[in-house]
Amino acid sequence: MKKKLIGILLVLVVIVALGFYFLVLTKPRVLNVEEFSSIPRKKIVRLKIEHADKAQLLRVLILQNGKEYVVYEGKPMPEVLLEIHPKKLGLKEGEAEVVIELSRFYFLKEKYSIRSHIDYTPPLVNVVFSPYAVMNGGSGAVRVSVSEESDLKLSVKDLIFPFYKIAGNTYFSLFGVPIDFSPSDSIKIIAKDKVGNESVVLVPVRIRQKHYPVYKIELKGREKVLIPKLSSLLGEEINKSNFIQAFKKVNEDLRRENEEKISEIGKKSEERIYWSGKFLQLKNSKVVSLYGEKRIYTYGGKQISTSYHWGYDLASVKNSPVEASNSGRVVFTGFLGIYGNTVIIDHGYGLMSIYSHLAEFRVKEGDIVKKGQIIGVTDTTGLAFGDHLHFGIMINGLPVNPIEWWDKKWIKNNILPAIQSSTSR
Repeated sequence: MKKKLIGILLVLVVIVALGFYFLVLTKPRVLNVEEFSSIPRKKIVRLKIEHADKAQLLRVLILQNGKEYVVYEGKPMPEVLLEIHPKKLGLKEGEAEVVIELSRFYFLKEKYSIRSHIDYTPPLVNVVFSPYAVMNGGSGAVRVSVSEESDLKLSVKDLIFPFYKIAGNTYFSLFGVPIDFSPSDSIKIIAKDKVGNESVVLVPVRIRQKHYPVYKIELKGREKVLIPKLSSLLGEEINKSNFIQAFKKVNEDLRRENEEKISEIGKKSEERIYWSGKFLQLKNSKVVSLYGEKRIYTYGGKQISTSYHWGYDLASVKNSPVEASNSGRVVFTGFLGIYGNTVIIDHGYGLMSIYSHLAEFRVKEGDIVKKGQIIGVTDTTGLAFGDHLHFGIMINGLPVNPIEWWDKKWIKNNILPAIQSSTSR
């Protein structure tokens, strides 16, 4: 009798353990119900279900104004892809309730309920100002107003430029246009509201196609000047036997590394305006190289490497004093490979200027500088063939043509109308 009772107890223990395992430990459950808290005009949810194989039926419903709208009814899986179009379902904008039911053993139900806000009206974007035309390699500014608080960005080809708030729902963006911008590319504003509705608006601006020069530079005969520079930049012995390989490494690999560093710095700008009026060109200087030049380097007439020049080379007397082209905050001072000793100044809202091939620094990182303040002197540091200043302008890390920023009238007509209420000018 005693053995029989023990056997019954063991069977009960096994039943209880199995019941606990099936009813509690392996109970199917939905892991990301919160994704239904808001539903825009198109909502994609990857519903994740734990122990989906223990349930026989999944139902997803939306309840609104006493009506029931079926979103999904079928077999549960570990991940169920749902695409919800509230307007097509007949739902109204406003509040609703999302109900998720998991059925198992055809009589047990796990039920989840969450309040949801339905909004399928995308934000309305009004372009308040855009320039009549911009050139490839040039700059511009856009001012917009938006019907509701939104995440805004400006897309130029495959580049993204941020918008900055002026007041209320009015924003502006400074942008650059890459030199390879083609007629099939576009400049557009992308606005996404809190719920996820998105509007895309084309900026009504013409592109003036500018053709940038191409120059061939023969390196044979310049070994005496270049070999010491290449040796210093690479930290290894260079001679005529490995000269071509070393030049390619500096002009391509090191240049790419340096330009990535500059671009990274250019994307970390203060949300304020330091600058005022036109930017200054190096005093008493002659332009010796232009922005956008394609340089083809040859050795004995044979092409060995290419590069693009992302600024103006300005030459004056040896060790000429270099002025800050406009007011701003120094965000970089240091040696930067092919650019040599370099200063980068942040003028605010993505706009920066760069000064390279300097002999020395008269400022340090963090300094606030005024327009015309001496920040260094020209020299031949880096991959410079002679004493000069490499001067560049960039917007959100993209190098643009400085010539526009030396033009007071161009700034007045193309930049200030977009940003005027965010500055005291």
